[in-house]
Amino acid sequence: MVTRKRDSPVPSSNAVEPFERGDRAMLQSTLAASIPNQLPEPDIAQVIRWRDSSYAADLYIAAVSWLDLFTYLDQTPATETELRSHFQIKERPTRTMIRLFESWGLLANVDGKLFVTASAQRYLSRSSAENISSYIATMKYKSSVREIYDVLRQGAPDTWHVERGDTTSWDALMQTDEFADLNTQGMEERGRIFAPDLARLLDCSQDTAVLDVGGGSGVYSAHLLNRYPNLSATIFERPPVDQLATRCLAERKLTAPRARVIAGDMFVDPFPNAASLHLYSHVLHNWGPEKVRLLLDKSYQSLLPGGRVAVYSCHPDDRGGPAPVAEAEYSVLLTTGYEGCCYSFEDMRSLMEGVGFQQVEYRKSICNRSLITARKRANGSS
Repeated sequence: MVTRKRDSPVPSSNAVEPFERGDRAMLQSTLAASIPNQLPEPDIAQVIRWRDSSYAADLYIAAVSWLDLFTYLDQTPATETELRSHFQIKERPTRTMIRLFESWGLLANVDGKLFVTASAQRYLSRSSAENISSYIATMKYKSSVREIYDVLRQGAPDTWHVERGDTTSWDALMQTDEFADLNTQGMEERGRIFAPDLARLLDCSQDTAVLDVGGGSGVYSAHLLNRYPNLSATIFERPPVDQLATRCLAERKLTAPRARVIAGDMFVDPFPNAASLHLYSHVLHNWGPEKVRLLLDKSYQSLLPGGRVAVYSCHPDDRGGPAPVAEAEYSVLLTTGYEGCCYSFEDMRSLMEGVGFQQVEYRKSICNRSLITARKRANGSS
């Protein structure tokens, strides 16, 4: 047997010897020593935030370049309604934009009027000799900036570019096998991060059955079932995701009677009426307020008396001031690509109480997510 010396050249072969454990440790030690002030590695919250915040900068550029927002508000502080009227922009994206700039410290709301902060006035208002608006506006023709400007003016979500020159909506894509499989796998991966904490926050000890509306792969229900042995779950999903959910549950060895899948359109088809808990995990934020209200009302009507609805998503807690930065940035992505946004706690409380729910409660989760629960009256009346 011929032994190659460690410092001899590597043979020109595809079968390169794997890094030995000692070599890897030595390399890592050398790298660590060569970086005297080594930066901390990103945690999962930051890794997720890089994805969730991807549209925030584009909205900022659109507001500076296409609207010249900060010059206008520097000269004329305005209410949200006055702002929309002046620029002819729609309510949903305008509200998302305002929340973002409040969280960034560029706007301040004083008694309902929006004012620019000192930094925004100095650098982003053309009234200032130090402004850099033109520098920022050099990016105005970037396709994603122009698209988000269209969202501001039209209100509808941006189209999804499947191929160059070929666009569609997220809702239409979800009815194709390829994208439904990709999206469900992505949501399954996200669920592996969030589902354990949802199961920790959501006490199901008094529940017997959960209806997981738009439950994707069933990952959130699976964690609830593992934690609560007396609980059963029904995943309500439309084709082709329902078949993917059935497969994912079977891989977890969760089958009837503990877990089953019903194929249906949550906006059209009736909900089963045997559940004491309805779960919407990362679902309602995809849809506009009218559709959210429709779903909550369907849940209220079909839940058992005294039953609960649980909504798990990113809900900016706006009871004590501007939304946290990460939550405001995520809302831009949802506003741009979908019909919804990150509904704040006050938004959700209003929607829930509007259809009859009571006892609306808020619990913080990990990575800027939160759980909001509400209860149906025990006598079942609205």
